[in-house]
Amino acid sequence: MPSNRPGVRRTGALTRSSVRKGRSRPAPEEAPDRLRLLRSPATWLAGILLTVATVTFQDVLTGAVKAILPLDRLPDRISPQNAIDVVEVKDVKDTGTYLVRGDAGKHFGTVLNSGAEWRHKADIIDVGKAEWMITLQGRAAQQVRITDIVPELEGGKCTSPPGGSLVVAPGQGVTDVIPLEVAIDSPQPRMTSYSKGAKAGTPYFTGPKAKQITLNQNESEAFLVHATSARGHCRWRYRVHYQIGGGTAEMTLSRPGGKPFELTGELPDTGRYRSVHFPAFTCTHPDAVAPDTWLTQTGAEYARAHRGKEPVPCPKS
Repeated sequence: MPSNRPGVRRTGALTRSSVRKGRSRPAPEEAPDRLRLLRSPATWLAGILLTVATVTFQDVLTGAVKAILPLDRLPDRISPQNAIDVVEVKDVKDTGTYLVRGDAGKHFGTVLNSGAEWRHKADIIDVGKAEWMITLQGRAAQQVRITDIVPELEGGKCTSPPGGSLVVAPGQGVTDVIPLEVAIDSPQPRMTSYSKGAKAGTPYFTGPKAKQITLNQNESEAFLVHATSARGHCRWRYRVHYQIGGGTAEMTLSRPGGKPFELTGELPDTGRYRSVHFPAFTCTHPDAVAPDTWLTQTGAEYARAHRGKEPVPCPKS
């Protein structure tokens, strides 16, 4: 006979009735023994291998960074004394007069006519003027401000100009840089603004119109230093003063190889030089000498020829 009582869904939950009948609660699932896993030899071995791999990777990464960019060049490791890189110091004088020390047998004329780069074939000194292109770059994360560049003479002074052979050479100038000038044989040589043809420039780093050269990180600045000497033979380096991070520092600028800059004034009498080398296009050539030929005279002959009227005739053969 059908019953009107609602159906009851049977579950596994405990009820008062089931407790009275002696039904027990289901046992919970067993939790994993984590301590047992930590004590496992396989776990210890995996941890050791992971540690070794991490240390090895760090060593390899550090070595690669050092190979590409040494750690002492990273911005946060740079000291104020290393905040500026010297990118290039280049002799760019290509016109004017040079002195060849030695050349007793006047063999340098052969070098000139060989077409070789003669400035590197003998002991050459700039005469009267020197032009050096100097390029500096900022290394630090903070801005570097160059406040002064001061020449420091070897021995504290210039000496008398030496003799030898002169080379009178033509060429072209350099532009698009910061032009600076220093009369290196003056009592107190200081940097001034250079303007070709001007009698005297204004002080660059000092005075009421003082300027500074700023270098941001990885920023380069090139400037042409035009040095002159009328009467002295001078050897010097530059002391660069700059500010960074609220402090001051300085560095020394030399020629490549750590050599000092060098310049000499010309002797008052050209006849005192052993010989003079000069290109044929600076004189008239009665014997149809090729304009690009270099000619050689003794100092006395060259001095006599230039005491007369211009243009000066070329020497015969």
